Amino acid sequence: MVLPVPTQFTAIKFYQNPRTVSFHFSFKNTFYKKFWNNVFDIFSTFSKIFFKKLKFKGKGYYIYKNVRNTIALQMGYSHIIRLYAFKIHVKFTAKTAILMFGVNKVKLTNLSFSLKSLKPINIFTGRGIRFSRQIVYKKTGKMSAYR
Repeated sequence: MVLPVPTQFTAIKFYQNPRTVSFHFSFKNTFYKKFWNNVFDIFSTFSKIFFKKLKFKGKGYYIYKNVRNTIALQMGYSHIIRLYAFKIHVKFTAKTAILMFGVNKVKLTNLSFSLKSLKPINIFTGRGIRFSRQIVYKKTGKMSAYR
């Protein structure tokens, strides 16, 4: 991760007694907001745990996890698809639901979107992999449009 640090007119002070670091900027440049968002993201990862919950709807799924936190999926293909979850914990809450949690938000979202892209939602039947609170609208078919 690259942090743009404003270097001109910057005063950084470390106070020993309350153990705090103070930054003082005389001006606001274009990197000011991005810098503080990145600093906040870095420090929040030490105290926050991020969650993603995925649900499977449909037939023909077989999902399991081995000891090394590898998610193995059988989605009706001739082979098993394996996703490696490094530093992300995976918990099966039900037969059709997966709860993933970890400290790194970027790795968690990348793993959840790669898992979601394996079986996209069918617009006619609503089957596929979705996030837990995602709303799916079905498209009306030819026969149901006339009834």
